[in-house]
Amino acid sequence: MKNKLYLLVFIIMLVIACSRDEYDEPNSFSDVSWYTSGFRDSILNVNINDYASFSDLSQGVVSHKWTIEDGNYYLKGPITNKDSIYDKFIIEPAVLETDDKTVHVLFKKGGIQKVNLYNVFDQYVEFKGADDFVFKSKEVDGRWVIDTTFLVDVYDTIVPKILIRQDGNIISHESDSDVITVEAGSAVEFVDVSTVGRPNTRLWQIAGETNSDSLATIQFNKLGEFKGSLNLSRTGENVPADFEKYNIPATVKVIPSSLPFEVSGAVTESESQIIQVPFNGEFESFSGQESHFSVIVNDSPFTIASVKVNTNDGTMLDIKLTDQIYRSDVITVSYDGEGSLISTDTRSAVGFSDLPVNMFQHEVIKFDFESGALNFVPKVNENLSTTIISSSTEQAASGTMSLKVDAPVAGNFSAFINYEDTFHLEAGVPVQYEYKLYKVDGAAIPFMAPWINRGGDETVTQFWHNDIASVPSNTWVTIRVAKKWEAANTADDYNVYVRHGGKGVIYIDDLRIIEVDERP
Repeated sequence: MKNKLYLLVFIIMLVIACSRDEYDEPNSFSDVSWYTSGFRDSILNVNINDYASFSDLSQGVVSHKWTIEDGNYYLKGPITNKDSIYDKFIIEPAVLETDDKTVHVLFKKGGIQKVNLYNVFDQYVEFKGADDFVFKSKEVDGRWVIDTTFLVDVYDTIVPKILIRQDGNIISHESDSDVITVEAGSAVEFVDVSTVGRPNTRLWQIAGETNSDSLATIQFNKLGEFKGSLNLSRTGENVPADFEKYNIPATVKVIPSSLPFEVSGAVTESESQIIQVPFNGEFESFSGQESHFSVIVNDSPFTIASVKVNTNDGTMLDIKLTDQIYRSDVITVSYDGEGSLISTDTRSAVGFSDLPVNMFQHEVIKFDFESGALNFVPKVNENLSTTIISSSTEQAASGTMSLKVDAPVAGNFSAFINYEDTFHLEAGVPVQYEYKLYKVDGAAIPFMAPWINRGGDETVTQFWHNDIASVPSNTWVTIRVAKKWEAANTADDYNVYVRHGGKGVIYIDDLRIIEVDERP
């Protein structure tokens, strides 16, 4: 609002100057026009304790008045761009009506506020607004009235309000004497329930953790006493900005956990061939622990190059092997429990034996059909018999849905294609096709032919699987086509196309293109 008064004065002077230069107005001429500091906005948006300007530019007016609502005030100028507190400009005694041509209204109440302009003319007039909107005057007691109300959405100052929940219970937090005791490895919920001021962004900060969710679940892993805060702000186009920081009075006191320090989830291989073991707490730094671990790959022990704490997640152990590992490997990992691994809350790590490793899948794209199969459609031309494509809950290899393919008419082949869900391939990187197939008893399917197309219908390669007839019926079978193929061009517009011969009903699930990662 710093420069709106100057802008308003400039526009009014410009209108008057243009009128004087271009048109010698007769006394009988009537016209209705107005200006607001919100320009053509249907609703003006302002902060509470800020003001907006309104000017009646009408000509030939018999009578005229502005009316505001109780709790808002007219201001007198001049107001400079250095002013930020406007109470000193309030016109006293305070009134709700004025016949001034231009008014500056200070808004001291939040919510939708109204500013009314009531003009009376001897002649019929109309106001032409945006989008060809015409506001016609109405005849009242032999004269013509323009009665219009401007809506001003006044944004209150942000008032933070939060809840803190521990184990489902709401915890007192509003006093400096409040202490929230948490066992290491446990989590506390911080809930932003602020409504006053309509904040639309937030940032929690506590114990070195940050979270921008309205419901932030913060896990405390390190011993100590911590204070937290919530930063709230209001941003957006045509939305008055505001910011408020709330320092949470309560202290979070983290004490040693009563639970054993142990593996808390699945062991996985990362894309960079790191075996990652998650624990239910953060590790103190350590070194020289490799001898207490063993990794078995395809029934043979592999040499461990290093065991470290993950640099981004203090609850994760990273185990690096000397030799390369592959997706097809069967790997287990063990810890003898005799090392010096301890958590940041002084618990010793519990040993474990032969935990399986979930291998990284190197998927280029995967269709599990859980969101339906709307992007898969029958491939139609004069050589193809009719294929009915639908998502189905009748069968599923994983989840609850699969792609049902029904070819009721025998022919050379039927086919289905996905034009929409394109994927990226790197030139020179070998890939394979894999899918899960459920063949309904009675289906006569002599072959399956998954293809990779590009740009829709441009065939770039075909993956044939000719022994579909020998696949057992009424059970899910995983088919990884033996063929390996390398794209000649790096591109993002590759797509899936599958042909199959014969007729009958089959279900497809977990269809994916994978990079080749098999042990040679």
